[in-house]
Amino acid sequence: MAVKMQTKNQTQKPIDPNKVLRFTKGERLSHWVHAIAFFVLLFTGLGVLSTVFQPVMTVFGGIQVARVIHRGVAVVFVAVVGLMFFVGNPRYHWEWLKSVFNFTRADLQHVTAFPKEFFGGHGTYPPQDKYNGGEKINSLITIFGSVFITLSGVVMWFAPSFPVVLVRWAYPVHDLSMIMMTAAAIGHMYLGLLHPDSNPALPGMLNGYVSTKFARAHHAKWYERVKNEQKNV
Repeated sequence: MAVKMQTKNQTQKPIDPNKVLRFTKGERLSHWVHAIAFFVLLFTGLGVLSTVFQPVMTVFGGIQVARVIHRGVAVVFVAVVGLMFFVGNPRYHWEWLKSVFNFTRADLQHVTAFPKEFFGGHGTYPPQDKYNGGEKINSLITIFGSVFITLSGVVMWFAPSFPVVLVRWAYPVHDLSMIMMTAAAIGHMYLGLLHPDSNPALPGMLNGYVSTKFARAHHAKWYERVKNEQKNV
C-alpha cells in the first residue's frame, strides 16, 4: 500500500507503491551535516591530540591549518544542526528529541533482544515506533556526546577566559566524548552498511524512503500510525 506523507510546507509522494517516506529532507540534511562534520573533526582532532598523527595533517596543509579547520567545522557541527530545530521543517527534529527521551517498555525489550540481531540473528521484540530502542540509545549517546564535546571544546578554545581547573578537566572530557561517539558511530555504520537485517534502512537517509517490508518488520508501530493518519487526510 502506498503511503503519502504530507506537511504544511510540502507534499511528499511515494516514488514506489512499496516504499514509505521515513525521513524528510531536513532530517537527512541534519544527519549528513552532523556525520561529515564529525569525521572531519575526528580526523583533524587526532592531529591536534597527538604528534603521531601530525604527519597526516599535510593533507590539510599542516597542523596549523588543521587546527583552523577543526574550529571552523566545529561551528558548523553545532550551528547547522541546531538551526534545523528552528528553520525549514523543524517539527520532525523536535519529535525526534522528544521520542529519544521517552524510553518505553517496548524499547527496553528491543534493547534486550538486540544483541542477537547485532551478531547476525533476528531478535524478537514488540512493534517499534519510528525510532526503536537501539536507535534511541544511539541518539542519546550522540546528544550527550555532542553537548559535552561542544562545551569542553569552548573551554579549550577560549582557555584564558576560564579557570585553570576547568580547562584541565575540559581535555579529558573532550577526549572521552570523542571516544564514546566514535564507538557509537562505528556500530552505526556497521548496522547501516553491512548488517543484512538493518542495512535496508540506509535508503531512508539517502532518498528518504524505506521499503514497506522493512518498515513493518522494524518499525511496525510507526508504520501503522502513518497509514492510519493518511487515511484521514
